[in-house]
Amino acid sequence: MITHLPTGKRFNNRKDAKLYFGTAHYYKMEREKKDLLFTNNIQSATNEYEDRPKTITKHK
Repeated sequence: MITHLPTGKRFNNRKDAKLYFGTAHYYKMEREKKDLLFTNNIQSATNEYEDRPKTITKHK
């Protein structure tokens, strides 16, 4: 979840925030590391918070 600190507006994901602010303005705020508060930052694409480790099985 992303919170815009000056207004208190909350967004579920980056896509929603970019649509609201405009892509260029959103990236500027993200780059300057101000006015945005990121919570529940789980990178689901990397599977780093997966409960069980993946095992590689070889088929013969």
